[in-house]
Amino acid sequence: MTRKRIIGTERRAQIVSAARKVFSRHGYDGAKTLQIAREANISEALVYRHFPSKLALYRAVLRQVFSEQDERWREQGIQTPGTMGLVQAIHGFIAASVADSTNPDRLDTHRLTLASLAGDGSYASLIYRRSQRRNATVMNNAYAGARADGGLTGERLDVSAAAMFVEHIGLMLAAIGALPPAAQPYGIVGEDLVRQATWFCLRGIGMTDATIQAHLDALPDPAALDQ
Repeated sequence: MTRKRIIGTERRAQIVSAARKVFSRHGYDGAKTLQIAREANISEALVYRHFPSKLALYRAVLRQVFSEQDERWREQGIQTPGTMGLVQAIHGFIAASVADSTNPDRLDTHRLTLASLAGDGSYASLIYRRSQRRNATVMNNAYAGARADGGLTGERLDVSAAAMFVEHIGLMLAAIGALPPAAQPYGIVGEDLVRQATWFCLRGIGMTDATIQAHLDALPDPAALDQ
């Protein structure tokens, strides 16, 4: 690859990164290419040299988000059907959401969703539909397995709705966690916040306290996995 092409690739990545920040603050309709240029510390003309329109730039951001969405599902999605698979996936998702509040790149992804929900909702709708379509079979099998092994009891929740309820909690954990410490309303942080939010979600989808306790205690210690 020539140096010119390398510089061009790096410049495009810089512009996409800046665009994510601007779109996350203002939504698609409110974002201006001049704001994106200023965020990238380049001229607006240079933005248009790499992307012919704001829509083209938005689509580049979407492609990046889709790739990250797929990667996160591979890392944290449901790995096995049944109760343990659900516990592990939901705990991993909640832990990642709490951690995202201190990761600017990941936080921008959550803020993109919030900005969309405050606007026309098109981005949020696209992301949610894509996730549900991609993961529906795995989620349905996991919930059915948990029902069969006795981990889920009580009212049968719609699987897609239950998954979205959990997603909404993770979204708000990330967004609220980015507030100044004095403005955060939970009163708990770190592992306590992860554990209690996980417990809340697992209770909500129909697990008993005894089931939750047993399966959370059986999760591998993250510190041990890093060794």
